[in-house]
Amino acid sequence: MTTVAELYGDYWAEEESELEAALRTSLHPRGPDLLYELFAGFGIGPEDSVLDIGCRDAPYAVELARRFGCRVVAVDPAPLHVERARQRVAEADLTDRITVHPAGIEALPLADGSIAAIWCRDVLNHVALAPGLAECHRVLAPGGQILIYQTFATDALEPREAARLYAAIAIVPENMSPEFLEATARRAGFQIVQRDIIDSEWRERWQEEGERDLGADLLHLARLRRREVELVRRFGRARYEAVYGGLLWGIYQMLGKLCSTVYVLRKPRA
Repeated sequence: MTTVAELYGDYWAEEESELEAALRTSLHPRGPDLLYELFAGFGIGPEDSVLDIGCRDAPYAVELARRFGCRVVAVDPAPLHVERARQRVAEADLTDRITVHPAGIEALPLADGSIAAIWCRDVLNHVALAPGLAECHRVLAPGGQILIYQTFATDALEPREAARLYAAIAIVPENMSPEFLEATARRAGFQIVQRDIIDSEWRERWQEEGERDLGADLLHLARLRRREVELVRRFGRARYEAVYGGLLWGIYQMLGKLCSTVYVLRKPRA
């Protein structure tokens, strides 16, 4: 245990210690373009059909169509996102390359083996994983691959923190385990080709480049906490918790309580 003498006479004695100075050096964190770089390795071209699962407002579907010239089938279970996705696709003048359907991962409106590759970003925390991955396996052509970006819990996430976070933002608790994902993927018939631990890299990069301000998130959390009674009365507990949990998500990544990871899964040819 650190003593008071050590703390004030050594560790905090200087205006900036050598350790604190070292923390000003960037670790050169990677950014989200890593996903497109990995996807490029799938060899997708204009004759291929790609599935974007949980497309939300179709930003990734549009980017995939533009980068690779492929056809994209975008699905989302939320009617609001289907409407917004179709609007974005129309504004991008890509209606000939992208179709949007109201559907979730558990019941995909696609024929067996009709998809060359799947893009799945920030989706699997919320779904029935076993039937979802079984559907992905069904619609993928033999040799087809799926790119997954998912965030998992670490041992640093306390049980009470986890319970509140999962309830607030519709998380399926068992899906927060990488071991559960890997076991479920293998049972569905997939080979695990690659696992790349991102950890807090994207958040660090956004902070360094000024793209997102975690300081603002912390400020909003403090205001939520101190005005909880008033805000719950005005907006309801569920909305309050959803905003609170959404802000905590990125902060927990920076604290090492959550860890983002990229997987590449392949459907065997035989």
